[in-house]
Amino acid sequence: MQAWLSVEGPPDGDELTSLYRWLSQDADVRRDAKVTVVPAPSQPGDMGGGLELVNVVLSNGIALSSLVVAVVSWVGSRRSSRPVVRIEYDGVSVTIDADSPDAAKD
Repeated sequence: MQAWLSVEGPPDGDELTSLYRWLSQDADVRRDAKVTVVPAPSQPGDMGGGLELVNVVLSNGIALSSLVVAVVSWVGSRRSSRPVVRIEYDGVSVTIDADSPDAAKD
């Protein structure tokens, strides 16, 4: 099972790097998932990369809930930069931002 995470924001990748580090250090995520940064798939007509995604390989459904909780915590800790995180898993996309982190709990 794989989940893909992207962070909307400046193209410097600082927010994505911060999210990656946060998830890599979260004991609940680390226990049941492997977290890596990978290049985003290119789309037809793209001039070349630079965009990256956080890829999370999950061992079970509980790991997915731990991942969402960790992302909500990270977003809550970065209210000044107001990141927007998109999680894609099994054809479903969820967006978590500083204005509505509780929406992910529903």
